[in-house]
Amino acid sequence: MSEPTPYSLSHRFSQLIGRKVTFTLATAGLDTKIEQLYGIYNVLPQDVPIVIKADLPLLGSFAGALVGFPDCVVKERLRVSPIEELLRDAIYEVFNIAAAAVTSEGRAVFSKMVSNALYIEGAADQVIRKPHHRSYFNVSIEGYQGGKFSIFAPYVPAAPATA
Repeated sequence: MSEPTPYSLSHRFSQLIGRKVTFTLATAGLDTKIEQLYGIYNVLPQDVPIVIKADLPLLGSFAGALVGFPDCVVKERLRVSPIEELLRDAIYEVFNIAAAAVTSEGRAVFSKMVSNALYIEGAADQVIRKPHHRSYFNVSIEGYQGGKFSIFAPYVPAAPATA
């Protein structure tokens, strides 16, 4: 499965929130204490999962920019548990719109958002545990807090060439 590029992700997310977003390749880092959210996608027609793991503050920044909250308000509202409905729905929408950028082959359909990897089941659980493709990014957002964004995908054999 072909991996998305920093350019395609930067372009998609910049269009989404109307601010400059920059994705840069990163190496796999140690897990931090920053809360994570996971987005689970099904890629068609291959019918395989892709999992996104992203820092909650980063997703909050995307969501806040989407609904018009300044960074200071986003930070304040992310401290509240559970996350208020408007921000949670906006994060869900960020995952949904990101479907167009998380793979360059097939069509990704967002199916689920979870706050803990323990809630990832089935084939998606196998992908997060032993991914064939891993893409790690550091993300910056103009006027907002950035963070880490990772994409995990399984091995998908290339379709045979047709004559």
